[in-house]
Amino acid sequence: MADEPDGAARPPRAKPPWRAAGLRFAVVGGLGVLVNLAVLEVVHGQLGVLFALASALATEAAIVANYLGNELWTFHIRRLSLRRFAQFNLVALAGLLVTVAVATGAERLVDYRLAQLAGIACGALVNFSVNFRWTWR
Repeated sequence: MADEPDGAARPPRAKPPWRAAGLRFAVVGGLGVLVNLAVLEVVHGQLGVLFALASALATEAAIVANYLGNELWTFHIRRLSLRRFAQFNLVALAGLLVTVAVATGAERLVDYRLAQLAGIACGALVNFSVNFRWTWR
């Protein structure tokens, strides 16, 4: 990951309008949900790791996948940045806390996969609003 391009500087790409970015962010997030649920199934469903820990691990795996999708497609940067990855991960930490808290509370009431989906939906609202304004400003 690099913050500065090698050689001649390329002009920055225009940030897409929030509606277009929101739609792309949602598509990337949908793929992240699949990553999240797949990791959760392996770690909790198959390996039997404690649900809260498995939920956190699954969410972090999705965070990495989502950063890559948003950096390369949603915001058209096409150049990985350690700064933006750190910012995205920091913002996602708040989303992770929301996801895990909601999922852990809901897991007592519904199937753990549905609980995780509820948590993901809540965490996603935090992630998009802050990342749109701060990470990809």
